[in-house]
Amino acid sequence: MLCKKLLLPLFLTAFLLVSDVLFAHNPDFSSIIISKTENGQIVMQLNSSLTAFQQEVNYINREGAYASPEEFQDLVLQLFESRFAIVLNNNITLQFKNSQVFLGHETKIVSELVGLPEEINHIYLKNELFKDLYNSQSVVVFLLDRFPKEKFTLQRDNQHELNLTLKEGKWEAPIGKRDNTPLKYLPFLITLIIGGFLLFVSRK
Repeated sequence: MLCKKLLLPLFLTAFLLVSDVLFAHNPDFSSIIISKTENGQIVMQLNSSLTAFQQEVNYINREGAYASPEEFQDLVLQLFESRFAIVLNNNITLQFKNSQVFLGHETKIVSELVGLPEEINHIYLKNELFKDLYNSQSVVVFLLDRFPKEKFTLQRDNQHELNLTLKEGKWEAPIGKRDNTPLKYLPFLITLIIGGFLLFVSRK
């Protein structure tokens, strides 16, 4: 009986640990979310582990290139400006305004996007911030009105680029570019495995 009472807390703890390890501390994984704020601003948030940013900054600038958090943040923004781009409708290159770096185990770059046209029918996005890291993957999600809620993954196989055409309310991507991997279910599946193992142990 005691084992069963302990099972639920252990199960929840395992879920939190797995989620944290997979997403906040995994240098190979990053996410890009583009959304609209309550006051109408279009913002881009790029999330990855602090380790990923440190490894890439050190690789480009060598060890000892910064001596303070502020200097590190400046180098991260330089990297972002040189390796990240969004082009709409094949000819409109978006500008990034008020870009900021928020340091932590999960480090974030937050930037306002300016210059969006009223109608968007094509999106090109490139994110090479972590291209030097082994197996680097970046999930992209657009949380904007009239945009389908679908995710795409940038990785070495597609040169860390995304080409999307919006037709009749649906995204169309070149063959081999679309990502249908149910990544959002990965923590849940791993948690089920851990929970099953704990249940097995409790019955022994």
